[in-house]
Amino acid sequence: MTAKKASLAHVLEKKENIKETVKKAASELTSVNEVLQQEDVPVQVMKQALTQNEGVEQKVAKAADDLHQVNVKLAEEMAERIVIESELANTKTDLAEVRDDLSKAQVKTEEAQQIALQDPLTGLPNRLSFEQGLDHGLIQAKRHGWGLAVLFIDLDKFKEINDSYGHDLGDQVLLMVANRLESSVCGEDLVSRWGGDEFVCLLFEVKQEADVTRLAEKMVNRIAEACEFNGITLSIRASIGIAIYPADGETADILFKNADIAMYQAKRAEKRVVLVRESGE
Repeated sequence: MTAKKASLAHVLEKKENIKETVKKAASELTSVNEVLQQEDVPVQVMKQALTQNEGVEQKVAKAADDLHQVNVKLAEEMAERIVIESELANTKTDLAEVRDDLSKAQVKTEEAQQIALQDPLTGLPNRLSFEQGLDHGLIQAKRHGWGLAVLFIDLDKFKEINDSYGHDLGDQVLLMVANRLESSVCGEDLVSRWGGDEFVCLLFEVKQEADVTRLAEKMVNRIAEACEFNGITLSIRASIGIAIYPADGETADILFKNADIAMYQAKRAEKRVVLVRESGE
C-alpha cells in the first residue's frame, strides 16, 4: 500500500472510530436523562448522573474536535486528489500530443523514404529502388528456382526531340513512355526510370524466354504508337536489351551489364529487341 493510500485509510478509520464514540456517548446520555427524569432520585445517584453527563459532554466535545480534524484532513486529501487528477489529465494530453507528433514524424519519414525511391518526373521507382528490387528478386529466384529477366530500355534519338521541341515536351514524352511501359507489365513486375531517356524493367517468375521477348516486342510497339504533344505528333522508337537469370548471369551486376550490352546491340543492328545471348557480344 502506498503512503497516500495508507494516510487516507487512517483518516477514514479515525472517522469510523469517532462515529462509534458519538454513538456510545448518545447511549450514555440517554441513560443519564432517564435517571434525571425519575422522581425521588437519591442525591448520590444524582451526583453520579451529573458526573457521567459531564464525561459524556467531554467525549462529545472531543469527538467534535476530532471530526473537525478528520474533515480538514479529508478536504486536504480531496484537494490533493484533484491536483493529481489534473496533473494526470495534463499528462494524458501531453502523451496524446507526443503520439500525434510521432505519427506525423513517421508519415514524414515514410514520405521521405518514398521520395528517395521515386523518380520525381515520372513517379516510377528510381534507380535505387530498381537495384533493391533486383537484389531481392535474385534472392527469391535462387530460393524458388525460377527465372528472372532484366530489360534495359533506351529511347532512340531522344536528344533530337529535346533539341527540336524543348525539354518540356521531352518531359511529356518521358511521362508517356513511363505510362505505356507500366501498363505493359502486371503483378509484381517492376518498371523503373534509370535516368535520362533510359528505363529498366524487372520481370519475376520467368518460365519461358519467349514470353520475355514477346513482352519486350509489345513494349516497343506500344511506345511507338503515335502520340500528339501540343499539336506535334511523334512516334518514339525504343531499343530493348534482355538478360535472363541464371543463363545470362547469376549476379545483379552481370545481369544488368549484359542487358545493357544487348540494348546497345539492338540499337546498332536496329533489331529493336535483343537477348544478350543472341547479340554476338
